[in-house]
Amino acid sequence: MRKKVILIIFSILSISIAVPINYNTYAFDNSYTVTYPYYAFIENPENPWSSVWDALDSTDTIDYSDEFFDEPSPGIHPELRAISYALALAGFENQADGYPSIATTPYPKLTNLLDQMEFSDYQSWDVASEENGHSMGTTIGHKTLASGQDLIVVAPRNYNYMTEWLSNFNVGTTGDHAGFTESANLIVSRLNQYLSTRDLANYKLWIVGYSRGGAVVDLVAKKINENLSNYDMEANDFYAYTFGAPRASLTETKFSNIHDVKDGNDLLLGYVFPESWGFYNTGTYEEIHPADLTITTSAIDITDLTDSSKVVDVLINNTGVTKEISTVNGKNFMDDWLNFVYNNGLTREYFDTEVKPSLSAIMQAYQLRTLDKQSEFLNFIKDTTNGLLGRIAGNAFLDLMTGGYGATIEEALDNFPPYQELVKILKGTATDVDVDDLLSHLTSYIGEYTDYTSPTVTETEFTIIKENIPKLIKALSPLIIADAKYTTETYGENYSLYYTYTLISNAEKLVVGHIPESIMPLLKSAIPPVPVPKVPDTGYFTKTY
Repeated sequence: MRKKVILIIFSILSISIAVPINYNTYAFDNSYTVTYPYYAFIENPENPWSSVWDALDSTDTIDYSDEFFDEPSPGIHPELRAISYALALAGFENQADGYPSIATTPYPKLTNLLDQMEFSDYQSWDVASEENGHSMGTTIGHKTLASGQDLIVVAPRNYNYMTEWLSNFNVGTTGDHAGFTESANLIVSRLNQYLSTRDLANYKLWIVGYSRGGAVVDLVAKKINENLSNYDMEANDFYAYTFGAPRASLTETKFSNIHDVKDGNDLLLGYVFPESWGFYNTGTYEEIHPADLTITTSAIDITDLTDSSKVVDVLINNTGVTKEISTVNGKNFMDDWLNFVYNNGLTREYFDTEVKPSLSAIMQAYQLRTLDKQSEFLNFIKDTTNGLLGRIAGNAFLDLMTGGYGATIEEALDNFPPYQELVKILKGTATDVDVDDLLSHLTSYIGEYTDYTSPTVTETEFTIIKENIPKLIKALSPLIIADAKYTTETYGENYSLYYTYTLISNAEKLVVGHIPESIMPLLKSAIPPVPVPKVPDTGYFTKTY
């Protein structure tokens, strides 16, 4: 029995040495584990779109150490990068407890994380969700390091910012991104105010931001770097981390202490706003995952929509008209698409004057909903769209059948003005007059708001959608017509709308790289483990290192 026990012990020791161990502690003498909060937009990472848009409250753990700031800011610092992202996630909330707004109370989830890292002396601005325009909730605190230097932390709001989000669309026509600049100026002013009321002459500065917050932090960091002498601080003591940040700067500065962290597959939101508009990130690019996403390109079969007899078959039998064309690298497609839209008129100026007004009106209707109702956005759009399409289809069919256009449905379609206009758009031959005529028909078929009801759409919201979707379609119609023309020329006259349908059919894949909880596993995987100590060779078993 004793020999058997000894044999079992040796077997266990052999297995424990031979099998790689996943160490969660790092090579810092004074590191400790903290718990950070985040909003989970997906429940199953293996199938990320099974339960998206549900903003579930979740927590996870990560290690922190003041020693992370012993190294100069430039360079790759996996541990500091991961805790910076945890801090950015903690800055997602905009209200005292997630829903009601208490303007004098700092964010409890954020300050709880800062408490764990032993920061104090917090000051917060714009905590309430009612803050509108181009504001950005901000919390600033500090702590004293073992070296005697102070470490100041600046944590902006990175989600749940209500109508602050609308500043995304306020691109402007000159200079840095106008909306982000206004928010950046606020944060710089708040930092200056914080410093002016405290004796912090010798300090380091740490600022983080995700998505919209990342774009704003990028501009904040640029402003600080350009005025370091005003802050009595060395560039090496300034640690700025942005994650999934849209481009916002008109100058490509590449400051080495601004870390522009991105998933290479953050393809849809990661391309806002493009270099073709003159925008750049201001820091050094740190890619945490290669752009290896594969997407399927597709278009519609134009023969099924321009042949009246086939149209009837599509309507009656509900047959699909989308056709797969090829499989390509997602980043290559997005690069190609950006060049296409820019070359066909979607410049910064055109977006600001033609696209932004209607797009902002629609998004404001969404942003003004309460937090618990914002998760219904997709259903809101679906219900509204279905209602509008049903109304259009019903009125159009009535007009088609009673307007004396022909003896049969096929003959009537061939003489039906809205159908003729739609066919021209699909073939890429439509003029502005054709687009105006089609929109006029659609508007008349929608009619006045009388009998359309929905449990998730108010009359005001419906009116906003009804009035602005035609305007948005008109603003984007040159791109749609150019897409149709490009597709028929490239893939043959049987196909139309290559870019449009590829984006629609791959929308879910294209934004996965921007979902908050998809980034942290990549950051953690880049943290090197503590070296495994060698086990002395006793001769009883074979070691594997």
